[in-house]
Amino acid sequence: TVSFVGIASNGNLVITGKLPSNKGGHHSVIYLFTINGKLIKRAKLEDETSAMFLEGDRVVLGGTTGSLEIRDTDYINIKHKLRLKTGVVAIAKDPRNQHLFVTTTDGKLLILTPTAKPFSKGKK
Repeated sequence: TVSFVGIASNGNLVITGKLPSNKGGHHSVIYLFTINGKLIKRAKLEDETSAMFLEGDRVVLGGTTGSLEIRDTDYINIKHKLRLKTGVVAIAKDPRNQHLFVTTTDGKLLILTPTAKPFSKGKK
């Protein structure tokens, strides 16, 4: 089952979803495809994706149990990881790439200010 789909600035497709597990139930995955549909990489996620935000060469994933990951869109490698106390509902950033806004299942709005700019590689 597909949960979220996005197109990165490099043209790659980022897709999250759920696959049936051999043990019953399901596990969450993230896929990276070329624009022509060729699979570049697939990775298992520790948490079911409840929010996804794509910006340039980064994708931010929020999970139902509170995981927050920033991955690159070249090989979906984890660049930053954070564990929140409750699940993530929505993710956004400000236009100047200085703050990440995260809403949680307990009704809170978190404003995160990264020390390193995870959304850009020194570009403005």
